[in-house]
Amino acid sequence: MEDRSDPLAMPMLGWHDRREADIVIVGAGIAGLAFALRLSERLQVIVVTKGSLGESNTRYAQGGLAAAVGSDDHPDLHFQDTMTAGAGLCDEDAVRVLVDGAPDAVRWLLDRGAQFDVEYGKLALGREAAHSRRRVLHAGGDATGAEIERALVARLRSRPRVTILEHTMATDLLVTDRGTCAGVIVQTGKGCDRTLLSARITVLANGGAGQLWAVTSNPQGATGDGIAMAMRAGLRVADLEFTQFHPTVLTGDGYEPFLVSEAVRGEGAYLSSAADERFMLADHPLAELAPRDVVARSIQRQMAIDSDKPVYLDLRHLNPGLVRMRFPTIAERLHHYGLDLSTDLIPVAPAAHYFIGGVVANTVGETLMDGLLALGEVSCTGVHGANRLASNSLLEGLVFGLRAAGQINESTIEGTRLGDHPVMNIPNGGMVESALDDGSVMEVKRSIQELMSSDVAVVRSAASLDDALARLSALETDPSLLQGTRHAFELRNLLLLAREVASAALEREESRGGHYREDFPNLQHALDGRHQVVRLDRGAFLRSFLPLHAPAAIEHTR
Repeated sequence: MEDRSDPLAMPMLGWHDRREADIVIVGAGIAGLAFALRLSERLQVIVVTKGSLGESNTRYAQGGLAAAVGSDDHPDLHFQDTMTAGAGLCDEDAVRVLVDGAPDAVRWLLDRGAQFDVEYGKLALGREAAHSRRRVLHAGGDATGAEIERALVARLRSRPRVTILEHTMATDLLVTDRGTCAGVIVQTGKGCDRTLLSARITVLANGGAGQLWAVTSNPQGATGDGIAMAMRAGLRVADLEFTQFHPTVLTGDGYEPFLVSEAVRGEGAYLSSAADERFMLADHPLAELAPRDVVARSIQRQMAIDSDKPVYLDLRHLNPGLVRMRFPTIAERLHHYGLDLSTDLIPVAPAAHYFIGGVVANTVGETLMDGLLALGEVSCTGVHGANRLASNSLLEGLVFGLRAAGQINESTIEGTRLGDHPVMNIPNGGMVESALDDGSVMEVKRSIQELMSSDVAVVRSAASLDDALARLSALETDPSLLQGTRHAFELRNLLLLAREVASAALEREESRGGHYREDFPNLQHALDGRHQVVRLDRGAFLRSFLPLHAPAAIEHTR
């Protein structure tokens, strides 16, 4: 048989040390933290985080957490808004579990010390794009993610049987010859030594891949590690072509990009052109509160009309005191650049924000590999469809994380170990030195980001995607060189994902949600409910358009 092994598909196995636990959780955002805190306290748990505990995409979530808790709201309305935003690709069962579980999940957060904003003795609720009601809980005005992280991290540190490994990067999953997950290989600190964390259950909760693009709202660590690891391990991944570009990220010379929450538009901010004219009124009946993909494309078009000048958020018609009180974090950050949120026009442009695709999993995190769960942004449950409804991301990690831990608690006899999978006889890798210095690695990373931003961004075409794939092929580096340092391992993941994202975008010849093809501008109803599933088969990645959770589709892609 012809050897068609893809070098980027080869895991780098081997370790110099080994530790055991009942459960290993990779990632410490809301999904990983909620899962860990819901587990029985008798289980031995290791939590791995690439940065400091509390540094995650969750922390940067400004707008809030969506839940139908208002007197005029109901989960049925939340369900309909989510389905509409998902543009024909949402899994109805997953969405129903999400919205029905939201109110109880909010109560769970409150019981663990999360302090949401209150008005007149009730939870304060904001409105964001494509929501038919005010249902977005927020904290500190616009510091919701940071407050949730604070509360959950404090609880986690008090758990006696939880070990926290900070500044530790997961590099590859270990799969037994029976096709089960035996744990994860990690690299701690700045050294090159690697450790096998052996566990009965391994949980991927390590976020998205915003660092594929040059301008993103994500932190530096969002390099798609979990999705790339899963792909190399033979897991199914889906919907890689769908990335949500947040419409309003600060832009301009001298400004570091940062997200200006959608809640700002929810409170009445306008979007204005360089000529100081509102342009969303002509593009969508909801104007500034249209779905994110619509707003992002409208901004992109307006910028082209205005010779690539940014558009502006305009809050000058709103009460200045209320603006500063509602958005203190954003106001303070803008003040650092000499901008006043309430009186100045704020220059913004779209930027990579949320990675909708990921490891195929159900609403309790189960994947097709025994011993491996996927939760939060790293997963693809079908709950977001082609375009995530605003503030459903924190909710997904919370609701499904709690459900996953609850199922494990129910199936585990208190006081007993879950038991370990047998580990394959793989020789220890010991110390591995990178043949590429970090300067060279970062140069290739910047090239990936630039070509993804120019060719695989808000608007795509066959020509731009072919160009991206050709340029990526020229950048591909011998994977054996991409190890040793954190930056080298991250580059390996970025190269794999960039190629597969561009390939998936080229294959989907329609426009739907966060994926817009200017050469195929219309939605193809024949693809309703059809997710692009990618899987490793005899050393090469294959793709098919399939229902996400249908038994026949699952069997077909094993």
